[in-house]
Amino acid sequence: MPDAILVIGGGVAGIHVALNAAEYGSKVYLTDDTPSIGGIMARLDKTFPTNDCSICIEAPRMYEVDNHENIEILTNTEVRRVSRKNGGFTVRLLKKAKFIDEEKCTGCGTCIQACPISVPDELDGKIGGTRKLVYMPFPQAVPSASVIDTRCRAGKMRGEGACIGGCVVDCSQCRECPIALCVKACQKEGKNAVLLWQSDKPMDIEVKSIVVATGLKPDDPETGLYGYNVYENVITNVQFERLMNAGGPTGGDIIRPSDKTHPHKIGWVQCAGRGLKEGGLPYCSKVCCMIAAKQTIITKEHRPDVDTVVFHNDLKAYGKGFWGFYKKAVEHGVRYVRAHPYDVCEDPETKNLIVKYEDLDTGEIHLEEFELLVLSMGLVPGERNKKLAKALGIELDGYGFFKEKDPLLHPLETHVEGIYLCGGATGPIDISESVIQASAAGLKAVSRNSEVVR
Repeated sequence: MPDAILVIGGGVAGIHVALNAAEYGSKVYLTDDTPSIGGIMARLDKTFPTNDCSICIEAPRMYEVDNHENIEILTNTEVRRVSRKNGGFTVRLLKKAKFIDEEKCTGCGTCIQACPISVPDELDGKIGGTRKLVYMPFPQAVPSASVIDTRCRAGKMRGEGACIGGCVVDCSQCRECPIALCVKACQKEGKNAVLLWQSDKPMDIEVKSIVVATGLKPDDPETGLYGYNVYENVITNVQFERLMNAGGPTGGDIIRPSDKTHPHKIGWVQCAGRGLKEGGLPYCSKVCCMIAAKQTIITKEHRPDVDTVVFHNDLKAYGKGFWGFYKKAVEHGVRYVRAHPYDVCEDPETKNLIVKYEDLDTGEIHLEEFELLVLSMGLVPGERNKKLAKALGIELDGYGFFKEKDPLLHPLETHVEGIYLCGGATGPIDISESVIQASAAGLKAVSRNSEVVR
C-alpha cells in the first residue's frame, strides 16, 4: 500500500505508534521478531510510580491493535532488506514459521497439554519457570495462538524424549504426522492448526515511512557477579519482577529459588555491573532506582515483616512523582544504604548470602546477611539492532542504540528521510516517555505521508 507505515517493534511504543497512525487513516504494518506483540511490559507485574497492573494497561491496547481495520500485525517477522522507491521504501520481510496456522488456532491449549517435554522458560528459568515445546508466549498474547519451538520441529529434542521419536522424515516433505502428539490433539479438536511442515515466508511491502521501536532488553549479569549463577539465591531485578507477577512461575508468591521458602530479608544491589572494566555498562539506565522502589514497596505490601535493604551509590528520581515514590518506599520501612557492596559469599547450610560492603558515608566496612539478593541490572539495546541498522541504512551510537539526526533540532528523526525512532530504540527510557515519543514519531510519519501524497 503506497501510503502505508511500517512499525518495527511491537512493544508499548510500537503499539502506540500503530494506533495513533491508524486513527489518522494510515495503513500500518506492525512487525515484531517475537511470537507476540507486547514487549517486555507484558511480562512485568506493576508500573511505577502508580503501581498499576502492567498487563491491565497494555492488554486493552493490544486488543485494539489486533482489531483495528488499518493495522496488520506480523509477528515472528524480521526486516531483511530495505530500498528506496518513489520517495518511500520497498521492504523485504521474512515471516518465520510458528508451525501453527494462526487463522485456525483458537488458543485452546490442547496441543500444549499434549506436549510431553518441558524446558526452562527464557525469562523465568533461573526462578523455576518452564514452558512446553509447544507454548503460548504469555496468557494475553496477541495473536492468541500457540507456537512450536524450532528445536522440536528440527528434531533436536529427540534425546530429551520429544514425541517425534526416531522419525527420520523431514517435516517439510510430509503433510501427515501420525507421531506428533500436538498434531493428534489439535486434530481431535477438529482444528488442524498444527502444521509441522510450515516454512518461512518472505514478503515485500511498500511504505512511505518507517518507525523503529525495537525497545530494550535487560542486561545479563556475568557469571560470578555478586555470586550470580554461583549461588542460587542471587537473581536479577527482572527475575524478581516475575516472582511478584501473578502470571509468573510462582503465581506471585515471593519465594527464593534454593528451597522455595519465603525470604525474610532481601537486599537490592543498584548499578550491578555498571562501570566494570570488562562487560560493565558505562551509562545509567535511568529506571533501575524506581524499579527497586516499586519492588520493595510491593514486597512490603505482600509481607510487611520482610526486611528490605537497597544498596545504592546515588538515586535517580528524574520523572514526575518519582521522588515521592522513593519517599513512599522509605515510609514503608525500606532501608536505603549508600554503599558499595564488593563481595558476596554463601552460608552452605542455610544458603543465605553474606554481603560485604563499604558504607560510603562513614567509610566503614560492614557484613550483612540476606536470604535473597536482587541485582538491579541495566537496560541494553536489542541484539538485532546492528543488522537492522545495516538494512535500514541508519546509524547506531557507541552503545548500540539508534542515533537521532539531531536530538534538539530533529528529535526522533534519522539521517534517512522517512525513518523515525521512538522508545527504547534511542536508549534507556521508561514506559510513559516511550508512549509520548510514540505519539510524536507516529505523527511525524503520518505528516510525511500526507506531504508525499500532496
